[in-house]
Amino acid sequence: MKRVLIVEDSLIVSKLLASLLKAKGFEVKECATISEAMENLKNLDLAILDYRLPDGTGLEVAERIKRHHPGVPMFLLTARGSSVPREVASKAGIKEYMEKPIEPELLMETVEQYCSQVQ
Repeated sequence: MKRVLIVEDSLIVSKLLASLLKAKGFEVKECATISEAMENLKNLDLAILDYRLPDGTGLEVAERIKRHHPGVPMFLLTARGSSVPREVASKAGIKEYMEKPIEPELLMETVEQYCSQVQ
C-alpha cells in the first residue's frame, strides 16, 4: 500500500484529498503544520504540500523531504492567485504545482502516475 503525506491547513481540503486517496487504496497521513509534518516523514511514497501553512510554507517541508528522502515525489498546492516561482518550487524538489480548487480526476491521475514510479 502506497503511503501519502498530506500537509494542508484547511481541514476541508485535507479531508477531501484524504478521502479521494483512501478510496483508491492509499494509506494517508494528514498534517496541518510544518512541525507536525516533520514528525511524519518516514516511509513516504508521495507528499502533497500546501504552500501557505500556519508556521511557514510547504517549501520548507519539501526541502526537508528532498534532503532525507530524495526519491519521494512532492506536489505543491497553491490558492488561486498565489505566486510561487516554478524555479523555486522545482529547486525544493516539487514535481507538480497545482492550483486550488483541484480537479479530483487530475489529482488522482497525477498521484497514480508518480506512485507507480516509486519502488
